[in-house]
Amino acid sequence: SENDFGKNVIPAMLGDGERMAAYRFSGYWKDVGTLESLWDANMDMLSPESGLDLLDESWPIYARSVNAPPAFLGRRCQISHSAFNRGSDIEGTVENSVLAPNVTVGEGARVSYSVLFPGVTVEPGAVVEYAILGEGCRIGKGCRLGGTPEETAPDPWGLTVLAPGCVLEDEKRVRPGVMLNKNGEEVSR
Repeated sequence: SENDFGKNVIPAMLGDGERMAAYRFSGYWKDVGTLESLWDANMDMLSPESGLDLLDESWPIYARSVNAPPAFLGRRCQISHSAFNRGSDIEGTVENSVLAPNVTVGEGARVSYSVLFPGVTVEPGAVVEYAILGEGCRIGKGCRLGGTPEETAPDPWGLTVLAPGCVLEDEKRVRPGVMLNKNGEEVSR
């Protein structure tokens, strides 16, 4: 994109001789120009040490309200250190993750250290670790996506990323650091 402030917008304004002013900012700031920094920013929402306090009444965060029913938490679900939104249906385990609206986590499924965009479905028994799943992804029963950095050592590790609309058949394995397009085909970063 040609909309990056540091690379495009500010240099273009300077080049055009437009008036600019600096603002001394003290508070939370994160450039989310990479997938890793997007993941980091979402994880910062869960960390009290990040400087980002979602409950700070003196610095409210305004967002568009989603027209969805309240989140449903199943009898056996387990949620720890995570954020989830309206319309979510959680029957499995969610830990250290951020779930957008209308996300489904099936019974026996586990989502950890991941960011799930709107409308993602994680079918029963699937495991999603250290991943970013685009809007509308469907993860089949028993799938395993990503993994912990410790599992891959000494091999390189990275976030597993699925494009919006990607559908994975049951029992599929996607190793850490892989990126899949909407057709489930591996692409390079």
